[in-house]
Amino acid sequence: MQCDFDVIVVGGGAGGAVFASACAAAGRQVLLLERGARPAVNGPHLSERLQLIDKAAYDDREVCVNGLPRRLYMGGVLGGGTAMYGSALLRPGTDDFHPGSRYGSRLSRYLWDWPFRYDELEPFYAEAERLFRLTGIASADFGPLHPPQDGLDDRMLPLVPINQRLIDRNRAAGLRPFRLPLAIDTQLCQRCDACAGYLCPYDARRSAAQVIDETAARHSLTVLTRMDVLRLNSSASGKIESVTVSDRENGIERQFTGRIFALAAGAIGSAAVALKSGFDGPHVGRNYMLHYSPVAVGIFARPTGAGASFVKQVGFADYYFGTPDCPHKMGIIQSLPAPGPLMLQKSGLSYLPRRLLNVLRQRLLPLVGIVEDLPHPENRVIVKPDGSLGLHHLFSDFDRQRGAALGRAMCQILKRTGAVHCASRPFPSLEHVAHQCGTLRSGADPTHAVVDSDCRWFGKPNLFVVDGSVLPTSLGVGPALTIMANALRVSRVALALI
Repeated sequence: MQCDFDVIVVGGGAGGAVFASACAAAGRQVLLLERGARPAVNGPHLSERLQLIDKAAYDDREVCVNGLPRRLYMGGVLGGGTAMYGSALLRPGTDDFHPGSRYGSRLSRYLWDWPFRYDELEPFYAEAERLFRLTGIASADFGPLHPPQDGLDDRMLPLVPINQRLIDRNRAAGLRPFRLPLAIDTQLCQRCDACAGYLCPYDARRSAAQVIDETAARHSLTVLTRMDVLRLNSSASGKIESVTVSDRENGIERQFTGRIFALAAGAIGSAAVALKSGFDGPHVGRNYMLHYSPVAVGIFARPTGAGASFVKQVGFADYYFGTPDCPHKMGIIQSLPAPGPLMLQKSGLSYLPRRLLNVLRQRLLPLVGIVEDLPHPENRVIVKPDGSLGLHHLFSDFDRQRGAALGRAMCQILKRTGAVHCASRPFPSLEHVAHQCGTLRSGADPTHAVVDSDCRWFGKPNLFVVDGSVLPTSLGVGPALTIMANALRVSRVALALI
């Protein structure tokens, strides 16, 4: 059968962009379908209201979360989450691929080991680090995490003084802080205090959209934005033959045929497309995960620089496998930008005048922890009869217990650095869905998984999934680099079929 394209990819985030780029670079005719528009910044002076309150670059769908309608902080433009992420790209540790070694009976036996190992991904981690032009120091002590590749670009942004103090005082106390590897071009970066959560007006922060555009300029990669994918159409044998889309500009429906198809619309979006396509099953859309992320904020007597410069520079893996009072696997700690006055108001300080909020912001240093949440089938994506999306998700008591312990540890780190007061909260808000994964998980057996070890859908030989939804568990670091590396690995399998 004559096909419109060799490869059709749904979603232009971390996984979709890398997969599409690899297939196009290998000489295949590739179509990438993106629901969002191209990212458009609002000038060099970023608007907190437009970006974080009005959520201009975030997904415009209303999702019913645990019965309440919400607009989520979920990438809604070409580039997906990489258009707004904080650019920290970290490799996990070996134990992350063998979660049974840490969780034992808390996980079913078939989840004790991932269907692919770290060493299978290792060369693709290095390739993804080069593709996203990672800067960092490969010789640093990353504790239980695997360090980035040798020869990493070591032109890093200068440490702001508060971060140098954060490193020095905690290193003196026996901890092992490290500089975060960042996908930031230090020649272009203006060290904005508003970074994570915003589109970068200088193109300094490396995104999947840049990878897509660079590939499209050299190879046969067609990119269509503002396209709602309505369904994948399959034959009686299960093979996908075409995709039906609706142009969001005019409502016109179109259909494209292809040889290979890849879902990469994120843990919510990919599951939704599958369910709309009638690909139901015991695990489709279930086991939704996102890291439990306690936040600790230190208040200092003098300005920290967080209100005037880029401060997301430091990470800790000392409590990856637990704190002294809670010896269970958790994840990393990393610094965060100081929230702007509007986000401070939204977080519960609306009673303070704007002038005082600005003074307070100048004296803050926030940290965020990552607690690996475990899969649960009741945490799931739902497509309602009218086509709208629902999401059911609750953290477990085990998540909350570990989050509280990591919050206490972060407060100790900040007080050691010189904070006169430290406050922590368990989770940013129910609108934050960073690091989502798990809804189309990979595994060795279709009884317990949706896709196989090559991330090919069981029973659908030409359908792959290359985003975070395939991750069986959620890791102790942000999943972006692992998603990229896995997309590169899976692209080799897909290309062999064409």
